[in-house]
This record gives sequence, C-alpha cells and structure tokens, in this order.
Amino acid sequence: MALLMNAHSKVISVGELKQLLHHQTCTCHGLPPEKCPFWSQVDARVYESVGLHLYELDLIDGDDDAKFLRDNEALYMALALVSGCSIIVDSSKTLRRLKRLRKAIGDGAQFDLIPINLRRGAFGTLNSVRRKGRDLSAPIDGYCKSFFETRKQLKNVHHVDIQYEYLARNPRRELARVMGEMGLVFEESQLQWRNAVIRDVGGNRMRQGSSDLIRLDESWRRELNWRLKLRILIQTLPVRLRSRLLFRLWRRWLKPVKDTPKLNP
Repeated sequence: MALLMNAHSKVISVGELKQLLHHQTCTCHGLPPEKCPFWSQVDARVYESVGLHLYELDLIDGDDDAKFLRDNEALYMALALVSGCSIIVDSSKTLRRLKRLRKAIGDGAQFDLIPINLRRGAFGTLNSVRRKGRDLSAPIDGYCKSFFETRKQLKNVHHVDIQYEYLARNPRRELARVMGEMGLVFEESQLQWRNAVIRDVGGNRMRQGSSDLIRLDESWRRELNWRLKLRILIQTLPVRLRSRLLFRLWRRWLKPVKDTPKLNP
C-alpha cells in the first residue's frame, strides 16, 4: 500500500519511521540514514530544528508528550521540505505510535493525520504464521485482539479501511479510493510503482525486488488442512461478527484450558 502511494507525484513513503531509532538501512541507497544523500539532508534539517539526530527522536516509547509532538513535527517538516511532498506515508504500524500521534494532533500539532487501516483476512494472516512453525493459539488471539484494539483507536476518527484481498484483486479501484481520501487523483503511474524512487526505511522485503506485479496470495487454500481452517473460522468468529463481547467470553473460556498444568502419566 505504501509503495503504491509512493508512486504518486505528490506523495512520499518513508517506511517505518520508528526504525530510524535502529539505524535501519534505506531502500534508495542501502545505507544507514546518516549516510544516505536523502536521509542525511532530513537529519540535518531536524538537527537544525530541535538539536537532535534522527536516532535520538521520540518516535514511539517516550513519556514526554511535548517532546514527542516537537520531534515529530520537526521530522515531518524536514521530510516535506527535502522531498517536496506534502503527503508523507509513515508505515510504522504500531497502535502506540498512532495513539501518540492522535494525542499530538489534539495538542495542536502542525500536521494532519489520516490513518489507513489495511487488514488481511484471518486465513492468509495465520497461514503465514503457521509456515514459521508456530502454534496458532497465541497468533489467533493476537489477530482478534489487534482487530478490536485498532477499531477502538479509530472510533470517531477519520480514517480509511482497506482489505488486502480487495486491494490485490483490484488495485486501481482501491487505490483511487484511498487517494481520493487524501484529496488527490489516482495516477496510472502508481501501478508501475517500481519506477518511483523508494526512500523507505524498514518495511516489507518486496521493496528490494524487481517486479511490480500485484497478485492475490491465497496459498492458504491449499496449505491449510480442513481442521486448521475450521479452527481459524471458529476462533476468529468474534472478528467476523464484530463482537468484542464474544471475544472476551471466548478468551475467558479458553484461559482455564491454557493455564492447566500438564499432568505426569
């Protein structure tokens, strides 16, 4: 989603800004931010503004709201000035950062915020976890918990909901809808997103590839057996029904089983 948006002439995607704290390499030059021609300019402007380098900013876990507001204002302003783009896509993907950005807006931050909630269906998400050899108990719980926590964060907030499956099937239609929410018109060049300069720090490994093909990944249909499909279907039912109450009851029912110690034979 970020890469597709980045290919618009008035938008820049910067990847996971929280990764600036860990010196993650940029996509454009494969260098740490302080050595990248683009990011070093951003760093210089931020330093002029607040006297801190990128890796010293409060981007997620601090407890000083005033510093968080100041640091992020300086960062977004520097990105806008260096890139020449007024719309910046930050794909940090943490509710903690979203909550603090919303607080900053309420405290008078000089930037606007439009959250984009991109969600993938339970079968595809959990099949990716299964491939790594993990038991599905905690991931299923996490999938449901994340859904309801995100929904709570975005309640009464202007945001955009995107379903991965719809985006992959019809990227032009879904992308046009998203750009419209940003006050922009979809550009055909966005579907050739690989031709754009990618500045992302951190992010999905596809940013390093060579193809701009967008296809729907439904490998879960053949890789999950019927028992796992049934389990996922039942245990993610609260999400399908949008019922937080059912989720709470489900967790309460499962907890005694989870916490029961194994008995020796």
